[in-house]
Amino acid sequence: MFWSSQFGVNIKSVGVPSLDDQLLVAQGALAEERFVAVYGYRGRVIAAASFDEAECLGLYQQQIEAAAPFPPEYRVVDRRTEAPQPVDPAFPDPHLPTHGPTVTLTGHSPSERRVEFVPSHA
Repeated sequence: MFWSSQFGVNIKSVGVPSLDDQLLVAQGALAEERFVAVYGYRGRVIAAASFDEAECLGLYQQQIEAAAPFPPEYRVVDRRTEAPQPVDPAFPDPHLPTHGPTVTLTGHSPSERRVEFVPSHA
């Protein structure tokens, strides 16, 4: 389990979210900034992340260990009137670089400013 506190938000996660191909906000709501996101890969639950809503994270850990079907078959119990729908998580492709070019400021005096491109060492 991973956990962190960032800017007053308690974040906890189980599993490996970056391997997913679908995402479902199973509890809470993004607009309320209090929710649990469940991640699926090829029809199985593989991860869950909670943002100020960690009470049920143990349930998702059990689902990951049991390779439970995704999207989860249980009914969501919260204030929403419509059923949540899985979406594409839009994680960046892990095989592509995520950082742009790096530049360094060069020159020997404060009045001499040049920028030099420094290629990445991939």
